Amino acid sequence: MDKKKYLFIGIGVVVIFAIIASMCGGSKEKTTEEKQEEAKQEIVLKAAQTELKGDLKGCFEIVDKNYKIKDDCYGSDVIVVELKRTAQALPFDRDDVTTFGEAKGATAENCADFGIEILNADGDVIEKKAATESPCSNTEVMEALKLLTDETATIEYSFYNSKDLKDGVSFRITSAVQKNEQSKKALEEEEAKKSKEKSSDEQALDDAEKALELAGKTAKLAGKILGN
Repeated sequence: MDKKKYLFIGIGVVVIFAIIASMCGGSKEKTTEEKQEEAKQEIVLKAAQTELKGDLKGCFEIVDKNYKIKDDCYGSDVIVVELKRTAQALPFDRDDVTTFGEAKGATAENCADFGIEILNADGDVIEKKAATESPCSNTEVMEALKLLTDETATIEYSFYNSKDLKDGVSFRITSAVQKNEQSKKALEEEEAKKSKEKSSDEQALDDAEKALELAGKTAKLAGKILGN
C-alpha cells in the first residue's frame, strides 16, 4: 500500500513539473514572437532636414534625433516632434497670435501653425498634414509659438488608420503664418449684428414715443369733449 502511495506521489510530481515546464516554455516562445512582431512593425523616422519649410523657416528647427511612431491604442499612429526656437525674430508679435483652429473665436491679429510631411525611401510624400489645417493640439502649438531662444517644445501628430505610414523613413515640418481674416470677419458680423439690434431698439423707442404722444393727444381731445 505504501509503495502505491509513493508511486502516485511520484507520478503527481512528474506531472506538475511537466505542466510548469510547458507553461514556461510556451510563455517564453510567445514573448519572443511578440518582440519579433514589435520589431517588425516599429517605424523610426529621421528629419529629412532640421530646417522648417514655410513662413517660420529659420525661426524654429527640428531637434535632430530618432523619432518612433507609436500606436495610441485607438487606431492612430502618433509621432511627437521636438522643435527648438532659434534667435531669428518671429514674423508676428508672440503675444498677438493664435492657431488656425482657434482663429474665429480669437481677437489675435495673426494665425500660425505647424504641419508635417512623411517621406518614403524615394523622398516621395506618402502622408501629409497641412499647417493651415491646424493638425496639432492648440495648446502644444501655442506653447511652441511662445518659446524663447534655445527653448524647446514638442508637438504631436496623429495619423488614423494609415496604411502608407509603414513605408516612412523621414519627415519634414511645414509652417504657415497668415493674418487672422476669420477674426476680422467675425468682428464685422458682430458689429453688424449689434448695429441691427441698435436700429431695432431705436425704432422700438421711436414707436413708443409716438404712441405716447398719440395717447396724450387722444387724452386731451377726450378731456375737451367731456368738458363741453
